[in-house]
Amino acid sequence: MVPKQASSNTTAKENNKTESSDSANNNSVTLDTIKLAGININDAIIEVQDLTVGSKTEVTIEQIKLGSFELGKATDLLIITNIVIDKIYGRAELQAQLMVSPDLSTIQLNGLNLETLFAGDSLPNKKLSSKISSNITYTIPSKKADITDLTLAVDDIQLQGKLSVQTTNTTKVRFDLQGNEWDLTPYLPAKSETADVEGADQNSADPAAEIEPNLAFLNTLDVNGALTIAGIKANEIKIGKIDMKVLVNKGKAEIKPLTALLYDGQLTVNALVDDAKGMNKYNISTTLKDVVIRQLLTDAAKIDFLSGKTAFNFSGSGTGLTSSKIKAGLMGKGDFTLLDGEIYGVNVPQEIRILKAKIKGKELPTEKSIKKTDFASLKGNFTIQKGQVDNQKLLMLSPVMRLDGAGLADILKESLDYKLSITPLSKSDEKTEVYDLNGITIPMLIKGSFSEPKFSLDMDGALNEQLKAKGKELENKAKDKLKEQQDKSSDELKEEGKKIEDKLKGELGKLFG
Repeated sequence: MVPKQASSNTTAKENNKTESSDSANNNSVTLDTIKLAGININDAIIEVQDLTVGSKTEVTIEQIKLGSFELGKATDLLIITNIVIDKIYGRAELQAQLMVSPDLSTIQLNGLNLETLFAGDSLPNKKLSSKISSNITYTIPSKKADITDLTLAVDDIQLQGKLSVQTTNTTKVRFDLQGNEWDLTPYLPAKSETADVEGADQNSADPAAEIEPNLAFLNTLDVNGALTIAGIKANEIKIGKIDMKVLVNKGKAEIKPLTALLYDGQLTVNALVDDAKGMNKYNISTTLKDVVIRQLLTDAAKIDFLSGKTAFNFSGSGTGLTSSKIKAGLMGKGDFTLLDGEIYGVNVPQEIRILKAKIKGKELPTEKSIKKTDFASLKGNFTIQKGQVDNQKLLMLSPVMRLDGAGLADILKESLDYKLSITPLSKSDEKTEVYDLNGITIPMLIKGSFSEPKFSLDMDGALNEQLKAKGKELENKAKDKLKEQQDKSSDELKEEGKKIEDKLKGELGKLFG
């Protein structure tokens, strides 16, 4: 009986286990069966204070709303927040369709639309608005986010295209973006209205310390992308369509190349920045072609003394990326050609006319109100080293003169020191008194600052040289005439001597005949 009872108890236990197992199977929960009716959070406040710097950030979650959620199905997502950061007030509203794949490998935000508005006295125009729309897919195993149909707008600045970011050992970024015409002027520091008045005080104050940028982050990036911008305006500077290729790899960032339409011409730039274990090395090559140089100089640097269409080539390199290090450390060489231009601030043909009038003792011509010198071509080559541009050869040609010489431009002091020579040219069909100075050379100096160069011509020295030349010419003519007279007198004496000799011979013949 005992064994039978034991068997009966065992059977009962087994039946109980089977029932429990069936019950567990019937009540099991899997991920694909998870469903949420939704989430709705309203009026939550998060406040963060940093007592060390005395800052406070307050985030008010006006609403977070997630619709009915189920894996593999899209649901509505809405987030509305208000932010206060040290007297800057902001509002952000995000809407999207959220979908998580059944295997949890991907998260999608389709039809994403994020709008922000920030306001505060420290912001450009005291407000800044932005809008982003896109479709985003994040793949969890590969840690990659693909952003397609991207449209980014900050006020009137827009950018469209596609972008992908993958975070592994290095952050891999690929992009192809296109922008509209950007007006950056509202976002640049405004020129102080009291700058001229307070200039003396500002100059006496210690300059702000320069900090060398840390480029170590370049070693963590792998970037390959293309960017096109329809145009850029920054204060008075205007740039046309820009195309650039951006590469970052192994601590080096390259623009290879950048091309831009610039004042009726084209700018081409190839540039590289290398972290070089904290040394921050760089090199750059630049080409300008058919650029209207006067408008560029006046818009970019308020310099107005040169015009013409330019061809310009430069290549250089250096170490250090602060402003002072670049000015002092840039080393390179280049050349330039300007065609059909003018030099403003001096009228060389007029000065030549004045010189001619002085030589002839005539009334000096009236000075023209616009001081400028036209030229057909202006060419030169130069090197840059230790903050100085050494212009070893400068040659200017025009129908009325030739100008050549050399000079230095000090980048650190923004000053000029040029010594040139002007030679008026003669013409067979001359109609004025400009062209007949017989090759006289007029010294010319250019000194002063980049913005206000000073031109001086040594006309008195040239006049003295002309008088010396005239005196030498008269002296040579006198010597020639004297020699001619001496030669003539010698010939006459010889002829008279011969006549006397012949006569003496005749008389002696009669005497002894």
